[in-house]
Amino acid sequence: MVQETVDRVALLADIRVLTAAPAPPLEQVERTLADGYACALGIEAQRIRLQRELEGQAAGLSARAGPKVKEVAGLAQGIARADEELTELRGALVELAQTARRLRTP
Repeated sequence: MVQETVDRVALLADIRVLTAAPAPPLEQVERTLADGYACALGIEAQRIRLQRELEGQAAGLSARAGPKVKEVAGLAQGIARADEELTELRGALVELAQTARRLRTP
């Protein structure tokens, strides 16, 4: 979906490994949390750009705008994908943040 500096799929895999480990290194958990939050912000920014473009395209639709309809549908699908990616990433980040809290507790 998003051209991001952090690969979302690899990041999710790292999060799952860290949350499944009994005592992962706190530094690695915190670094992965930071990467995850940055990735989520990137996806959110892309979603906002898509939403604005979709709204602009939808406002310009006319009865004869066949290609425009396809473009608008593509934008709507991109927004839906971004929403799914954010939901998955945010859920994983919540679990990782809980792991970090557990590791910080003496």
